[in-house]
Amino acid sequence: MDVSETGHHKANTGSWLAVLLLIAGSVIGCFALILASVPLWIVTAVLLVGGGIIALASRIMEQAY
Repeated sequence: MDVSETGHHKANTGSWLAVLLLIAGSVIGCFALILASVPLWIVTAVLLVGGGIIALASRIMEQAY
C-alpha cells in the first residue's frame, strides 16, 4: 500500500473506477425512475453491481484511512 506524506493511503485506479460506475448508475437510475424505463433499469443494475464488484476487488474500504 502506498502511504502519502500526510499518512493517508492513496486511492488506486480501481477505486476511482468503482466510484465512477456507482455514481453513473445512480444518475441513470434517477432517469429510469422518472421515465419508467426497463432498459435503463437494466443498465442501472449492471453499473451498480459492476461498481460494487470493482470496489470489493480494489479493497476500497481499506483506503478510507
